[in-house]
Amino acid sequence: MKKWLYVTLSLLVIVGLLAACSGSKNRGGNDVKIPDGATEIVMWNLFGGGDAEYMKNIVDKFNESQSDYFVNNIMQEHGEYYTKLLTSIGAGKGPDFGIAHTYVLPELINEGLITELDTLGEEVGVNWDEFNQNVLDATIFDGSHYAVPLDTHAQIMYVNNKLVGDAGLLNADGTLKMEQTPEGFIEFFQTLKEKLPEGKIPFSFSNAGADPYWTWWTYYTQLGGRGILTEDSLDKPTWDLNLEAATEAAEFVKSLYHEHEIIPLNIADFYGEFGAGNAAVMSTGVWATGIWETTEGLDFTPMPIPPIFGKDAAWAASHTFIIPHNEKLDEKYKKGALEFMKFAAENGAMWAQAGHIPANDTVIQSQEFKDLPYRSEYAEVANYVNFADSNIYARGVETIVIRHLDSIWANDVSVSDAFKNMEKEVKELISK
Repeated sequence: MKKWLYVTLSLLVIVGLLAACSGSKNRGGNDVKIPDGATEIVMWNLFGGGDAEYMKNIVDKFNESQSDYFVNNIMQEHGEYYTKLLTSIGAGKGPDFGIAHTYVLPELINEGLITELDTLGEEVGVNWDEFNQNVLDATIFDGSHYAVPLDTHAQIMYVNNKLVGDAGLLNADGTLKMEQTPEGFIEFFQTLKEKLPEGKIPFSFSNAGADPYWTWWTYYTQLGGRGILTEDSLDKPTWDLNLEAATEAAEFVKSLYHEHEIIPLNIADFYGEFGAGNAAVMSTGVWATGIWETTEGLDFTPMPIPPIFGKDAAWAASHTFIIPHNEKLDEKYKKGALEFMKFAAENGAMWAQAGHIPANDTVIQSQEFKDLPYRSEYAEVANYVNFADSNIYARGVETIVIRHLDSIWANDVSVSDAFKNMEKEVKELISK
């Protein structure tokens, strides 16, 4: 009996050890099997939905294209991504590389959390001249490259060709019959209101949050506004709003909701209305291209927001790749990370399937990109987009600005009072 019990316990111990070994974690902390002989490179990303799938395809293609490195692509919760990224890097436990929006780069650089890429970039063969200069500039600080840009995702317009065409407002080449002035813009939508079938919406749009903020930013910069804070210091900027341009842009956007009643108030789902064919026009980011092209029966055209105030300008952000600062990390991991970044940028046509504009200009000029439907209609926007101010307060400022702009769209306060309140709160933020 004792011998049987001893044998049984021994077998259980062996099975337990084998199970423990088979479930051992890799450097990424998950159960992904790393091919023999390959160096595991841990990547964190914040993508969800279709974006996550397109990034997975790029990672898979890179891993299949060579045997030296294996990118372990780890999804993080979008809402907690930057909190986790900054905390983990600060504790020396971050990934080998990750994704960061351009407006977060100043925070990362100011805290010494990411490394410059010039030296390693030269070794790997990154050709910075291939990138769109306007986009690349948002990743350069004190003359050094701190990120590899992957894309530009700008705000654009989407047009329902049938509704606008039936209203007689499409030219033969698919462009809008619109005089590109504020007055021409209003006249175009007023004509749509008159000619659309009953129950159809001229302009499906949100009346709160990021989308109207992006529209305000687009018109603000078309009017000559540059930003909200100065860019002469990452951590000590000063208030620099062009109040005249900001006010004119806000009054114009507000009039679309109230005076001219072009945008219905409190649309429950402005994406849904356009996707269902109930709206003639909507505006949002380029990522919606991937949604609309898979929407059955929707005949649409994407296009840049018209320069109605006389200057090409638009809101945008950019996804970039960054390498956390970690003096203890072997250079082979950093090199593998940058090899992937270079590969991803050069294979930007795969990422463009999500609707984003590739940051690498050679991709824009490639036949592979040109063969993608719709994307070439708005790729030019990358040349003149305007990014958020380059300082550590960009995210906090955006939250404040959106909240006060929302009070304008809701007609709760005057435009003048909203900007006074905004200035006071932003100044309190940057004085801390």
